[in-house]
Amino acid sequence: MTIFNRSKLKPLCYLSIVLVSSVGHVNAKSGDYLRSYQIGSQNWGSMSVKGASAYFGSDNGKFYALNLDRNRLAWQFETGGIVRSKAAIYNHKLFFTSDDGYLYALNRWSGTELWRVSLNDDKVVRNLPANHAPWDFDYTKSSPTVSNGTVYVGSGDNHLYAVDIYSGKIKWSFKANDMIRSTPTVYQKQVIFGSWDGSVYSLNSTTGDLSWKFETGGPIVSSPAVIDNKVIVGSRDTHVYALDVSSGKGLWQYEMPGGSWVESSATPSESGHAFYLGSSDANILLKIDATNGDVLWTFQTNGWSWGKPLVKNGKVYIGAVGHDEPGWYNTESGFYSVDAASGSLLWQYKPKRVEGFVHGGVYASPSIVNGQVLVPDLDGYIHVFDE
Repeated sequence: MTIFNRSKLKPLCYLSIVLVSSVGHVNAKSGDYLRSYQIGSQNWGSMSVKGASAYFGSDNGKFYALNLDRNRLAWQFETGGIVRSKAAIYNHKLFFTSDDGYLYALNRWSGTELWRVSLNDDKVVRNLPANHAPWDFDYTKSSPTVSNGTVYVGSGDNHLYAVDIYSGKIKWSFKANDMIRSTPTVYQKQVIFGSWDGSVYSLNSTTGDLSWKFETGGPIVSSPAVIDNKVIVGSRDTHVYALDVSSGKGLWQYEMPGGSWVESSATPSESGHAFYLGSSDANILLKIDATNGDVLWTFQTNGWSWGKPLVKNGKVYIGAVGHDEPGWYNTESGFYSVDAASGSLLWQYKPKRVEGFVHGGVYASPSIVNGQVLVPDLDGYIHVFDE
């Protein structure tokens, strides 16, 4: 087991975004720290990787393309709001949203804007995590999903939009009863997503007509996943639900310990019959049987694991964010590599502390490229470890 304290890692050299401390990859061990890229602003958005390029946004309103072979910035694009969505990539195009209210389409090689379309949510005021009411913690963003020539994305104006990938023209929109921060999933001509109104919706992907609707008892921030022919989705009513993908009928539900919200989105196991899911107040990562909802194991993260786990090569990767405001119980930030079969810790690192109610950690999902784990951290860096 390898444990790192990020606060002790020192900058050695700088370039463009700024490359910090480069350690040779030769003879590196699993979990060894390799290098970091300094962005200078919190990174809540997950990365998208294509070839030797990584694409990601930041709270400074910029969207970046990083050349991993050359360890340098390829290009950057500036928006008018924080960027917390993950990019969707289709051929030479990439799509992402910003809090300035737009869905953007860029050329992924040059960063040139191809088109933008308004999602009408630039006036939505976020209530970011804080130690006071209202307790709604609006910190995430719906990310685009591309299928059959269409970009599907949710908006803070309560609509799910279907947009033509070539022209940026809106094909149709569907109105829910509250904001849509959930990223839609497309499955067999269905677009499935959750809303802050507490409902899971399934729409016809061509027409936008409602196919079915399932109501939970709290806002839905997580993104539905279709696993073992079931829709798996979490709610702030403290439950994980399994729904029949065709009808939306509830099949089983699991109540999270300690009255914990379920912010995390499910990731299927490599066998496909189980899934991994983080938690909020329960401070655990779980492996759950998709057939019946039985918990196969839990791993203590000691913090709010709001993000979506990454599963690859028999390992599960997940981060946690921490806080220690007076009047609350304390949580700890962290990043973990866990054995997918047993739930045992393989390696971890301790993120650097930052100012704020959320005092640091990892929310975004990591990416793995050429045996290296890229971790977007709230400390303003992308940290790279050996897989």
